[in-house]
Amino acid sequence: MKKLFILCCFFAVTLTIHADGWIDFQTRYRNPNPASTRKQRAPIQPPHIYLEDYSLSFNAFEEECLIQLLDNSGNEVFSGVIPVGTTSFQLPTTLEGEYQIQLIYSVFIFIGYIYQ
Repeated sequence: MKKLFILCCFFAVTLTIHADGWIDFQTRYRNPNPASTRKQRAPIQPPHIYLEDYSLSFNAFEEECLIQLLDNSGNEVFSGVIPVGTTSFQLPTTLEGEYQIQLIYSVFIFIGYIYQ
């Protein structure tokens, strides 16, 4: 029983340290013109983004995309712009902990979580 507990602790620590992988995103509609109530008819697919160490890999966006990282208190700790045609983006290597990642693309906000 004790060996099983130690083994479980080892895997929990390993998974916490190596939090690389696909980021799951929720999609939200952002209406930059509050007077207009028109919404997109068909749902948009969230981007498929892979995190490895501090590097994000993805298919190129057709428009500029704003990236923001928020801490647990909702404070912005990093923001940047992903240019059109780019397929990777480097996050700051000083990040440690859990962050909400937001990608603001056209009238959509894609929200996910990363662990560094």
